[in-house]
Amino acid sequence: MDNTFSNHILQFDDSQIQSPEATPLAEHYAVVNAAVSIVTLLIIITVALVAIFQPVWPMPDEARTVAVYITIGLTAFFALIILYGYFAEKAKGYCVREQDITLFKGLIFRKVITQPICRIQHIEVKRGPVDRKVNLAKLHVYSAGDIAQTFEIPGLDVTLANSIRNGILAHKDMQHHG
Repeated sequence: MDNTFSNHILQFDDSQIQSPEATPLAEHYAVVNAAVSIVTLLIIITVALVAIFQPVWPMPDEARTVAVYITIGLTAFFALIILYGYFAEKAKGYCVREQDITLFKGLIFRKVITQPICRIQHIEVKRGPVDRKVNLAKLHVYSAGDIAQTFEIPGLDVTLANSIRNGILAHKDMQHHG
């Protein structure tokens, strides 16, 4: 009885496995997210300026000047965050293949999450008020295992999100009962 254990190094240089290609999200998704962020920032700036220049409890001129500079600095900082967010959203993508679904994200530090379809616990389409207004949806994929493999693909057209959800569920059902 030869019971030798082996754990050979696998060679991937000549592999036949194809890396998934990222499908971009909806064209207007990044613009909508940036617009919501800009509107929120403008509301915060307006409230700050009203608080600084309100006549009920006047601020000393030195304090008012410092408050204005702080407001300008914070506005510039958050404008850069919004700009980064815009390009980060444009860099997101997804890929649905026969055996798995993949999410690509990250602008500076790229992250690729691949979930085998057989490990999907359930999948749902989510739509917030802004998403409903601009005909977008998020596809939330829940893993049967670790929470780290649960992810959300935002910025999908609502009909495409429903189509992907139904296709995955049908494919999963066919694997179980096929």
